[in-house]
Amino acid sequence: MVRGLVDAGFDKADERIQEAVKWIKSKQIIDNTGDWRIFAGSAEAGGFSFEYNNKWYPDVDDTAAAILAIITHDPVALGSTTVAKAAKWICGMQNRDGGWGAFDFGNDKLWLNKIPFSDMDALCDPSSADVTGRILEAFGLMIKISKTEFVEPELIQDISSVCFRAMGYLIQEQEACGAWYGRWGCNYLYGTSNVVCGLAYFSEGNDQVQEMVSDAIKWIKQMQNVDGGWGESLQSYQDLSKAGRGPSTPSQTAWALLALLTKFSSYDMSITAGVAHLVDTQTDVHDYGASWPESAYTGTGFPNHFYIGYTLYRHYFPMMALGRFIKISKEAFAMSNGVSKGGLSRHDSLQSIQ
Repeated sequence: MVRGLVDAGFDKADERIQEAVKWIKSKQIIDNTGDWRIFAGSAEAGGFSFEYNNKWYPDVDDTAAAILAIITHDPVALGSTTVAKAAKWICGMQNRDGGWGAFDFGNDKLWLNKIPFSDMDALCDPSSADVTGRILEAFGLMIKISKTEFVEPELIQDISSVCFRAMGYLIQEQEACGAWYGRWGCNYLYGTSNVVCGLAYFSEGNDQVQEMVSDAIKWIKQMQNVDGGWGESLQSYQDLSKAGRGPSTPSQTAWALLALLTKFSSYDMSITAGVAHLVDTQTDVHDYGASWPESAYTGTGFPNHFYIGYTLYRHYFPMMALGRFIKISKEAFAMSNGVSKGGLSRHDSLQSIQ
């Protein structure tokens, strides 16, 4: 939610957002405990957990999300002990294939899921593209901010090294259609969005990354619904032909937009149609504001077995997408002296999609 508020232009000095960041920092796990140490004992503790309290199993996805929240709110925090410890722990949890699982290191003996008493086919925690993409996004932003804010040079060298290995992993994991599988969110829209948002920081001068991103963006555009949004059924976990297909939802529309906004300007037709869809469908109105209705389950616990309807997915992901759209629009406005490519003022262009 911190990132959603910051992206939407919320005052960073507001006491509520300050308290939220303070709370996040207070949840860092630096104790000499945790089952993750069994196979990654050399990693320095510093992770964050999915739950309110779980010292035994912090996870790298939430740790990357914590880094993103902290340094998006305050870039100066890049040089903090909190961010350094979190980043070093993530580096120590990278699997041999270059990717990251959620909770463990080297837990990839997938044959265990074939035994009769396997727990929802989820006894293992192998690398996944969506988690790896999130880490690339966090580390990519860290590298970018390091150009203007102080951070230990050795830390930037370390994260740059693991990011290079991670990109090699993602090359192997990309589907022929251009998408990536989403282990923890439904499904290919989620995985592809995470990866594209991460690779965006590493595409300049890298032909392989540019090709991966180009194929992924093309697939996302092809999956856009006629109403301007995006959606994907849980059936895509069983049938690849259903990847990226389903009734539009606010969270999945936002995921698609977040990916497209790393590549295109606010004038792009797919982006303007997606933004218009979110504007038109914000119908869950309350006394103090408005949100989006979402009945579909877009969070994933265990594919083909257990799914989650996260209450705020429908709210903060659209906030992030719309906020970034506005930011890019303002930048385009400034560069064009108030005149859009179509001859309309940016104010008129924004009004036209509302």
